[in-house]
Amino acid sequence: MLDLLIKSARLPEGPSSVDVGIKDGLIVEIGEGIGQEARYIIRAEGKLLFPTFANMHTHISMSLLRGLGADLPLMDWLQKVIWVLEGEFVSSEFVRDGALIGIAEAIRSGTTLFMDMYFFEEAVAEVAQKAGIRAGLGFGVLDFPTKVASSPEEYLQRARSFIRAFRGEELLFPVLCPHAVYTCSPQTFKRSLEMALEEGVYLHTHVAETPSEVEASLERFGKRPVEHLHSLGVLGDKLLMAHVVWTTEEEREMIREKGAKVLHCPESNLKLASGIAPISDYLRRGIHVCLGTDGPASNDNLDMLEETSLMVKLQKGINLDAKAMDARTALKIATEEGFRAVGIRAGRVEVGYDADLLLLNPNSPHLQPLYDPIAQLVYSAKSSDIDTVICKGKVIMEKGELKTIDQEEVLFLASKWKERIEEFLRSKMFN
Repeated sequence: MLDLLIKSARLPEGPSSVDVGIKDGLIVEIGEGIGQEARYIIRAEGKLLFPTFANMHTHISMSLLRGLGADLPLMDWLQKVIWVLEGEFVSSEFVRDGALIGIAEAIRSGTTLFMDMYFFEEAVAEVAQKAGIRAGLGFGVLDFPTKVASSPEEYLQRARSFIRAFRGEELLFPVLCPHAVYTCSPQTFKRSLEMALEEGVYLHTHVAETPSEVEASLERFGKRPVEHLHSLGVLGDKLLMAHVVWTTEEEREMIREKGAKVLHCPESNLKLASGIAPISDYLRRGIHVCLGTDGPASNDNLDMLEETSLMVKLQKGINLDAKAMDARTALKIATEEGFRAVGIRAGRVEVGYDADLLLLNPNSPHLQPLYDPIAQLVYSAKSSDIDTVICKGKVIMEKGELKTIDQEEVLFLASKWKERIEEFLRSKMFN
């Protein structure tokens, strides 16, 4: 008996109506008129079947800081707004509640994997497990004290315990996250690499996000950020690098040769005026590119469909070339390439792949007439068109209804934190 049977879905390419059989989290059969019995059946007549999105860089609990510090450049936004508010409010409760809001948003917009980087990741794990979504739980490491730790040594000690606590979970996996070249010393990066190799986990960091970051790296180390990481031995196929906007020809070849992954965050990079990463050039070189939203306080959403559409249009625009990237490549970057970057066999509607799938309802004026489902997903669709979301064979949203999260609780928590944060901001204004 199948665990789940999707009946009469439309593939974007191929037969106009197929059934998809799912068992033990895997796609085991695709065909017309599958007669096998199933514990649960989804009748998908007229709906389009796509793989789900992999959001490869975010700080999901920062949903509670959404909209604050708008219209500031990165370092002003961090130093004058975000770090001040985090110093006051970040706690296990803050992270848990922010994660619930962010994960609800992620599921509604078709995401079943997110790569996080924050504090109190145990709280993110708790929410992700209940929601039934995949998460790369990024334990942040810094050189300066926060509520999590007072020194690099303490961060790393706690990180090791965290990694061992969450290794082996079905949908969750720990990741070590030295924050950036400008917040972690060479010694901190080297020790992070040693631990990642010892524990068998990925490294996830911010790299070359702004021109000022590059200038600071040159002044401090005599090397640009990618060159600096290469000189430390950190650049490798287990390194996930967020942003990577400002690179030279030599650095791009270093990335390609070492197999490091680029986590592109176009919307955040635009909002913070950080620049536009040369993604089409990375792809031409054979660099592994994935897509992320960054945090919901710098984007200011977790909508991967919107991110995908923006990515492909930006590459066309900055290259003055309509063929610089096409819709199919963009969709692959946003889905399969993200899962593949962390060794998950998902992101394709194919037998033997994990059943991370979404159904999209095309019956809206902005999607009609429907000629090319992939192009129209990327250029015309909205996340509100997503009807059903499945993560490793488990239905976590159906007919627009979240199945594992109480949306009323999400709205209540958002209101509660808004009151607390606004009261703090008012007190700061008058003191």
